[in-house]
Amino acid sequence: MLQTTAESRSMRIASTLLLVVVLAAAAALRLHDLDRTSLWYDEAVSWSQSNGSLAALLASVATDNYPPLHNMILWLTIPVIGDSETALRLPSAVLGVVAVLLTYLIGKLLAGRITGLTAATLLTLSPFHIWYSTEARMYALLAACGLAFLLATLKVLRNPSALWLTLLAVSGALFLYSHVYALLAFASVGTVCAFLTVCDLVSRRPVRRSNALRACLAMGVSTIAFLPWLYLLAIRASSVAEAGFWIAFPDIPFLTSMVFGITGSLVLFWLLICLAAFAAVPATLPGQAQAPPSPASARVLAICFAYTFGPALLAYLYSLFVQPVLFDRYLIASWPGLLLLAAAGAERLSPRFAPAALVAGALVLTFPELRFSLTQKVRPDWRGITQAYLSERSPNDRLTLFKGFAAPALDYYLRAPDSFAIADTPEDIARRSSPSETGNDWLLVVHTNPQELEAAKQAFDAREDEPVARTFGWGASGLSLFRNQTDKTRGAAPKKDN
Repeated sequence: MLQTTAESRSMRIASTLLLVVVLAAAAALRLHDLDRTSLWYDEAVSWSQSNGSLAALLASVATDNYPPLHNMILWLTIPVIGDSETALRLPSAVLGVVAVLLTYLIGKLLAGRITGLTAATLLTLSPFHIWYSTEARMYALLAACGLAFLLATLKVLRNPSALWLTLLAVSGALFLYSHVYALLAFASVGTVCAFLTVCDLVSRRPVRRSNALRACLAMGVSTIAFLPWLYLLAIRASSVAEAGFWIAFPDIPFLTSMVFGITGSLVLFWLLICLAAFAAVPATLPGQAQAPPSPASARVLAICFAYTFGPALLAYLYSLFVQPVLFDRYLIASWPGLLLLAAAGAERLSPRFAPAALVAGALVLTFPELRFSLTQKVRPDWRGITQAYLSERSPNDRLTLFKGFAAPALDYYLRAPDSFAIADTPEDIARRSSPSETGNDWLLVVHTNPQELEAAKQAFDAREDEPVARTFGWGASGLSLFRNQTDKTRGAAPKKDN
């Protein structure tokens, strides 16, 4: 008995030390070099919407396609730590580490410490999760809030208390306010909880003893708290449906690319799927008798499967029959769920060897993507193109941006009110590009196809076919900066600002 207790204490100490190492690695991978890439358009939108009053923030986000929680976090942190690239991305990096910790806690509840450590390590090393934990957007928040919601749901199903019921209601509301895709996971888990409640009633279990019903009631509180913003999202959904959306139809090439973007390896994806299935299917291995899951653990697995696969399935069906909405980064909350189920399957397969083999295999298979994400992967280089413009411009020069949706990114790096005009059509460029006697005309073209790029150049009537500067960006244009020099400035040395 004493020996067993000592061994148990040693295992707890060892697992705690391993968890500290995993969390330290997660922090190092997410906090290091946060300003390696410049902010891109979406991040600049987050900055722009969060850089004024709270009322202005809510009004601005209400006209967009997502809830306001991430912007509210930035609104609270900007006055304290500033709005540099690092400062804007820091909340996401911290939330990325929190997600790793929550993954461990869920894994421990699901199948024990080994499962928790395995899943947390896999998430720590995930290139997909690292990349979006270093972006000033809501994706790391979506994952962290989703895992908090999942943990609270599992706790209530296992052994409800007033504390966990409250945490479920709060985490559910935060999850819903993090991203519109949270609705899909919330609905999937809620449907399973409702089904379990019906099962309890059919089995004539007293209503007061139904943990699933308690979970449903707590989720009902979350839903009520989200109703005001749900109404705004419904209004936005109708306008988006009329205007169309930019996401491509989910055919096989699209799905293959999306799966690779999330997992970093198609081989790893199928390995995780097989292990997740093994976690749920009763089986007997040679020399190892395995009983079917208990009702309690079966319910936990059902919730985990709903949380993991429900959003992708619902988004895929919506994409098939309404309009495409399925995209890789929107599934970042589901990704840890797959890792948890696979880790549970690995421990069930071989507690001594399979979890370590899974981590080692995942690292080998995804190492190229991990190295690429940490050292080479870039976002549209607004910092570089703005520096090129500032180094070449003269005091009286005029800058036109084509197209206006990218204005927040240019605003962020220029930091000068009314420092550029917006042109949304080639005709707008032509009207703006009238000859000037005092300075040069500049045109910044972003995110265009070849036809739009050529039309913009013709409207600008650039004297040189090649841009003065070009940095990475999407579309045929990338971020391309053109200049028309006046007779007075042509041939003169450019004047640089101090």
